Amino acid sequence: MAPIFYRYFNSSVKYAVHFDIIDNHIFDSENNKIVLKKPPKNVIVADAMFIDTAYLLNIKKMIKSVKGVFWADVVLKNYPIYEKYKDGEISNVGGDGITNYEKILEINPELVILIDWNIFNPLSKWLRNKNIGYVKTGNYKEPNFLGKIEWIKFYASIFGKFKKAEKIFNKIVEEKKKILTSLNRVRYKPVVAFFGYHKNRAYVYGKDHYIPHLINDLKGNYLFENVEGICYQPIDRKEFINKAKYADVCILDSMGEDVDTEKLLKENPEFLKFKAYKTGHFYITSSDYLKHETLNSIKILEEYAKILHPKIYETDDLKHFVQLL
Repeated sequence: MAPIFYRYFNSSVKYAVHFDIIDNHIFDSENNKIVLKKPPKNVIVADAMFIDTAYLLNIKKMIKSVKGVFWADVVLKNYPIYEKYKDGEISNVGGDGITNYEKILEINPELVILIDWNIFNPLSKWLRNKNIGYVKTGNYKEPNFLGKIEWIKFYASIFGKFKKAEKIFNKIVEEKKKILTSLNRVRYKPVVAFFGYHKNRAYVYGKDHYIPHLINDLKGNYLFENVEGICYQPIDRKEFINKAKYADVCILDSMGEDVDTEKLLKENPEFLKFKAYKTGHFYITSSDYLKHETLNSIKILEEYAKILHPKIYETDDLKHFVQLL
């Protein structure tokens, strides 16, 4: 029999393909069933979307449960919970392949929220040996933007707040429909280069990732449709420049960093010759863009529509994209 706090659940995952809720049971990205008798009070978090969801839905028990965080300085920054971290009430338990196993034992978590990255495989094995429960998440590899956002149901469900998540999610679905309807009159689909740039090397998403699909949904043409898979992957610099310089719109993923635009252009003068730069359609995602995909999904969708179709929308009020000047 399922725990009573799951009583509202049903098979209602509509867009996500890397988790499921069936017959009142939650299954993670590795198809493991989550077994809990009640919402956990001590949680360690590696997946930042857990924190974003907690604040989006204002689930106080979820926020209060956080006792340890990987990459805490980045994941918790700009949230009220960051003060608890600075006061020592929440511990940083690792990051970038480093794990503080002693701190994990000290916290004695009821649940550890991991990402299904290979770097967490040794920790997964250790947690199993210590009989500590964990789940694996994979929102980053969803092939659909709504599928990525639907993960709010996964995190909220662990705390018995499925209905609250579903209500918010359904609103996002309806707003996306309205945005798509507003684009019915679009005739020209701009070519869009969405890419990351690290140490003068370009990285692009494979065509099966949710970003390329979102660009295409919003009546754009993702430039790197020839790249297979879902993950960010390096692309030959010459090939990248030869393609991206003709794109109508360029979006440089800041990868969570504050980009020094003056330094960027000095180190990459070829950007000055890009069509998108010359026409004022070269943008950089804000350093906190990724968390706002969850916190402000509707606004993110609207801003994508604006930068892809400036003839229909004004672009002077962007909050999550910065124009490269």
